[in-house]
Amino acid sequence: MFPTQGGLPEPARIAHGLRFLALGLALTVTSVASAGAPGPEAEPEATTSAPELEAAPAPDIPVMSNSMPRALEPARPAPAPRPILNPAARLLMDDDASEAWTLYLELESGHRITQRFLLTNAGPGEHSAVAVGHLTEPGRAPYRYENGRRRPRWTLSDDRLFFDIAASHLDLHRPKGELRITKDDIEIRMFFDFAERSPSAAVPAAVLPRDYHVEVLAIGAPTRGTILAPWMSTPVETRGRAWLVHTWSSRDEADLINRRIDVFGYEKERAFFGVHLTSNGDWQSGWRIARGDDDQIVESPINVDESWNPIDARLRSKQSYPVPSGWSLSGREASGQITLGSEWLRFDPLEVIPQPFRWFIQRSSKPQEVWANARIGGSLLLAPEPPSLPRSGASTNARRVTESAREERESEIETGLLEDSGGVTGVASITFLNPMSRR
Repeated sequence: MFPTQGGLPEPARIAHGLRFLALGLALTVTSVASAGAPGPEAEPEATTSAPELEAAPAPDIPVMSNSMPRALEPARPAPAPRPILNPAARLLMDDDASEAWTLYLELESGHRITQRFLLTNAGPGEHSAVAVGHLTEPGRAPYRYENGRRRPRWTLSDDRLFFDIAASHLDLHRPKGELRITKDDIEIRMFFDFAERSPSAAVPAAVLPRDYHVEVLAIGAPTRGTILAPWMSTPVETRGRAWLVHTWSSRDEADLINRRIDVFGYEKERAFFGVHLTSNGDWQSGWRIARGDDDQIVESPINVDESWNPIDARLRSKQSYPVPSGWSLSGREASGQITLGSEWLRFDPLEVIPQPFRWFIQRSSKPQEVWANARIGGSLLLAPEPPSLPRSGASTNARRVTESAREERESEIETGLLEDSGGVTGVASITFLNPMSRR
């Protein structure tokens, strides 16, 4: 038998008292909210109310719970606001200046599109424009399409966000970007998400050569549209993912770097972009950004500088353009590996440059570009902003609470964005600015 008081068993009396306590707190909160609520601008009260329900009798045995109330659960750090990058053309005036937008599309239909819009001051005149793209379909050789014009013969919108180079068009107006190719032999109309708050990042200047700028404008952005290739009788509707990278420099790129690697990856809502640069001597620099499938970190990129060490002896071969089979990544905030598979595109970027511009560029550079399948795996570290420290006059207890919160957050920063599913599939673009003999 339970002891009783006032006619109720002790457990029931406790539960009954708790209900009255909860009701009192609710009335207190309601009265405070009403006192501080705005007058005329407050939402009108409902004209009808639900019928009152009779309170259920108290159970004989109180219900206990070990779960922490939701309000007391440690909150996940909110993602840091991302900067809104400006994709507009800079229209640099230096003699050796160049600017490029590289767009890569991986589509569910099995097609891949690589597209580059280039503005260059090499040769006579300024701001000559070249648009070159490749469409690949499984079982077929890559199909190239291109357009090139000098400045008076191609157009740019007043806000420098829409390019019209003969039959090649690139629209960088938000919230929806567009690649449109309207040649006689091929038509491509692809739209990609390009909202202001979409994941993006500027590669830190500390990991780039001087006067060299790289901004990642889209990372695995949803894309959809149609493709009509010469071997197709009707357009193919497809969807997939898009990456967009903007690069510009007032100096000759071949004087700044010898080789550039761009890696694009996507799998199960996880997106990846990495860039690695090498120059004369032992100088190298790497950086990457990843987006997970958790909404809490969708706009919390992981920005790390790290070393990319080749994992194949081919890099030491006598080939003019040696390609390793991959790289092992190591750094203070990341580790992993990028493994290269089969090549599916290799070409000379200068083939599409009309004379006499090609001759001017070839005096300092003999480039080659290689695209290959890739697999990216490893672990990344999230680095959320630490909580701000209390003022110097704050109490010791407040300092302890802040330090405890910081330690808790630091203990949760490691996130395997790439390793849970065995890695992320992708492709790598390797651009050689000069063969080994000229480095």
